[in-house]
Amino acid sequence: MNVRPLPFRPPPVRDELLTSWIGRLAKANHCSVAELCGYLGLGQGRVPECAGDLRATNWARLCGALQRSRDEIVSMALPDVMHHDVQYVSWHDFQYCPGCVAKSPDLVLRHWRFAWSMTCETCGQTLAAKYPAKEVSGRLRARAARGAEALNTAAATKDLRRLRRIGLTLHVMTVLDIRHLWLLTSGNERERLLALAAVGISTTRPLLGAAIMLRGNRQAVRELRRSFPQHRRAIERARGLSRDLGLRLPGRWKTKPPPEQEEHKSSKLKVSKSALRAARQAISELGSGADRQALLARADAIWRCSDAVKS
Repeated sequence: MNVRPLPFRPPPVRDELLTSWIGRLAKANHCSVAELCGYLGLGQGRVPECAGDLRATNWARLCGALQRSRDEIVSMALPDVMHHDVQYVSWHDFQYCPGCVAKSPDLVLRHWRFAWSMTCETCGQTLAAKYPAKEVSGRLRARAARGAEALNTAAATKDLRRLRRIGLTLHVMTVLDIRHLWLLTSGNERERLLALAAVGISTTRPLLGAAIMLRGNRQAVRELRRSFPQHRRAIERARGLSRDLGLRLPGRWKTKPPPEQEEHKSSKLKVSKSALRAARQAISELGSGADRQALLARADAIWRCSDAVKS
């Protein structure tokens, strides 16, 4: 079936999303998107989002009406979903470029839909979230940027091992009720930055990242054991590290049971007071300007000695 080319065909912008271009074509030709999709032979009256949705397309009809080649049209669609748990492509507009949208309000570029995109590749401006955060620290932004770079590299190189590690991190966050798997592409700026920061930690220091999330949260440890029995050894290592993060004196729990095994609240208070006295005595002996590690080592020795005398 021969189809006449559309009378008005504004050219697509570089890296423009197919849905964005079809929407602008419909507006230029004074019809709805559903009506234009019917004319182009696109089923269900909507524009396909990803390349896989174009497989059943009547290419002769579509290319004839748009006056574009098949490769040009496919390149404007989003990539097909990968077979892993990391959802780094969004099916909704969670961010945009204020500068580009100011010039063309209906414009949507492909890279705006990728979780790792933080700046516009067209004009260089920082992409704005749909729901921006009032205050975000520079440290969080820096960590999120590192996470975005790690995610981009893993996806570009198809590093399945790293992608599985990232996916496991996001699963842990979900089990702990911290964040949800889709928040890499959340319109909430703070949630997305936190998720990207977690991705960065998972690729460089995964055990430390898990320990930080588990610190002081016994329920979280139980939930992880139940949800990830195959990773029980790693969970126990992270749990041990999370307990160490709360210690003020090295080796303290080697002679005293961990807090969850202490039977009386008074014993906890007693240990805290004796440790404080040991720290004060170490400072009085070595001086406040002494090396921190030397102070800790001396305080620990004093604390152990006093504890042995009492027992």
